[in-house]
Amino acid sequence: MLAYIRGTLADIDENIVFLENNGIGYGISSSMNTIRQLPAIGSEIKLNTKLIPKEDSLTLYGFYEKEELKMFELLLSVSGIGPKGALAILSSMTVSDIQFAVAGGDSKAFAAVPGVGKKTAERAIVDLKDKVDIIGAFEAKITSDLSSSKTAISTSVKEEVLEALVALGYSASNAARALDKMTITESTTTEQLLSDTLKQMSFL
Repeated sequence: MLAYIRGTLADIDENIVFLENNGIGYGISSSMNTIRQLPAIGSEIKLNTKLIPKEDSLTLYGFYEKEELKMFELLLSVSGIGPKGALAILSSMTVSDIQFAVAGGDSKAFAAVPGVGKKTAERAIVDLKDKVDIIGAFEAKITSDLSSSKTAISTSVKEEVLEALVALGYSASNAARALDKMTITESTTTEQLLSDTLKQMSFL
């Protein structure tokens, strides 16, 4: 199993990342999410990889983060989604976007990806609903936000507001996007955040 490759970033051509390791150049198909995170040409990088064989070729796929590779593999388990389609989805949606869309039954989020039809989008919701971890994704997002902003607000405030919005009939994906736009301080209460987020929802 080819789990990862570490080497020098030699070039990028559209969605192909060229990685040199011990004098060998690897052409690795990647998502735009991964490509946007890559450092400058000439830097050392590590890509988590998956080798997919076909009758007439071997194609190597690589991702900057393990979570994206895992989501790529989950997308491949969906009927009607192959490697090309999975890359297209991961180029248009982050891992969190996908998790929120699945949890909220938001097939339109998938259908908005070029090349993904309505039926395939609906199938993605059905096939992935028991495989994604929406709470874990949301907690990770909150942790990241807290780390970057250095605020002391507890994660329970956002979690309570998310649950309240879903109970009110909003999709988890739309609720999460609205919450991400909120400015939160140590004094922010659940009631205040819910009120402000509902106002934001009216503009989505």
